[in-house]
Amino acid sequence: MLKRLRRVQIFVLGNPINCDCLHVQSLRRLKEIQLLFGDLNETMCSEKKLTVLELLQEKAFAKFEKNCHSETWLALSFSMLVILTAAITIVFLVKKYRVHIDFIILSLRSRWKGVVYSAESEDCQFAAFIFYAEDDYSIVSTVLYQSLTNEGFQISFSDKDFTPGLTKAGELLWFIDNSRKVVFFVTENFLASGWNSYAVQMAVTHSFHNDRQKSIIVIIKDNIPIKRMPKDFRYIWWSIVSIRWPETTELMQQFWCELSCILKLD
Repeated sequence: MLKRLRRVQIFVLGNPINCDCLHVQSLRRLKEIQLLFGDLNETMCSEKKLTVLELLQEKAFAKFEKNCHSETWLALSFSMLVILTAAITIVFLVKKYRVHIDFIILSLRSRWKGVVYSAESEDCQFAAFIFYAEDDYSIVSTVLYQSLTNEGFQISFSDKDFTPGLTKAGELLWFIDNSRKVVFFVTENFLASGWNSYAVQMAVTHSFHNDRQKSIIVIIKDNIPIKRMPKDFRYIWWSIVSIRWPETTELMQQFWCELSCILKLD
């Protein structure tokens, strides 16, 4: 409509004219019809120490548009940097606290299903849940499991009790929660397994979240020193009950007696 006006002059003196980059499109239109305005040489830009007419000059306006483009790219680059930094931070935190996140999610999922976990020992279905490396299955299933079962303990472990088709993390948490003790059979094979590190963190998280310190038992084999234990164990070694696997058969009877007494402790 303004472009069609021929015999009219418009005066805008006294009105606030914003000459910032947010209004560059409006200023570009104003530049096209600047001859219709009679006082642009007297009208000052709100945030610049120059008149609107001075800004609309070819060289001045070209420089103004260039600066606006630079500011736009700078703002866009900064926004992308913030988003990228946030994404990297989130990925780092999720990776670092994956077990804690899984624990919360699995616990909430169980509560939604109506399963309420209890820290009371008499409510536990098993005396102990044994966790071990796959390469140690033979000794766990034929020696450790059989000996403890003969002593009257209800023992569970993954290869015997995990339900096929369900997630290993969900099954792990269920058996940890439904066992009075969690026994880790630590060998060289155990230290070499990545999944075992996940199980250690889950057991530690569960024990402290449910106020069940002293519920973790570590059986150490192969003369492994404490300094080579998983770091999550070393951080809370004061609350862990440890016992070493005997090097000779003569000491086996004493070992079973000590382990039985530990499993009976609340």
